[in-house]
Amino acid sequence: MTHGAKSSPKGGVFQFKVRGPRDFSIPQIALVAGTLIAIWVVVPGTPRLLLMFTTLLTAFIIPRGPRDFFGGLALCALAILAIWASSELPGQHGFAFGPGTAPRMFATLLAIAGALVALGGLFIEGPPIGHFAIKGPAFVLAAILLFAGMIRGVDLGMVGIPLKVPPLGLVLSTFVAFMVSIMGSTEMRWVESLIAAVAMTAFCVGLFVYLLGLPFQLWPL
Repeated sequence: MTHGAKSSPKGGVFQFKVRGPRDFSIPQIALVAGTLIAIWVVVPGTPRLLLMFTTLLTAFIIPRGPRDFFGGLALCALAILAIWASSELPGQHGFAFGPGTAPRMFATLLAIAGALVALGGLFIEGPPIGHFAIKGPAFVLAAILLFAGMIRGVDLGMVGIPLKVPPLGLVLSTFVAFMVSIMGSTEMRWVESLIAAVAMTAFCVGLFVYLLGLPFQLWPL
């Protein structure tokens, strides 16, 4: 047998390991307990139970494909938070889509895709978690926050700055958010990025405003 080769575990491909109580250190137990308490306090209703179940599953399961497993769970958690955040928006009335229909629909699709990816990482051998690059996710997160602030407007008086930014509309918000997010890529090219941002903006306007008929403001007031 070749030196360093690992034999397949018993039970075939579809098998995973579970951590026992002795496999946890005190900081790990404190981290899991703190996460569960934070979810219980902050998140209400069904999303609370789903996030707590996801946290416990992440803590006790040793997946065969860690990258796919934890990546899929992250997508599920993000989808659950999106569904919870849009829960107060009105949904579909007959054939008319409400403001909360599209976010919940896309979040549900994201949750399904994340669950499938996580199941694949649970049972199927895959690569471990590698080094985490912070630049890309940081720019994407900044783009999301920037889009939320531009589409709804921001009152900076809450942080002591006497300035109120009015809603800037879907067109400008989408274009700026796309450009900021793509700046996190090492392969960014300005000409291609500008063309892609214009195309994405036109697609969002056509889909949400003209096809779905959602009452989005297009331009700054």
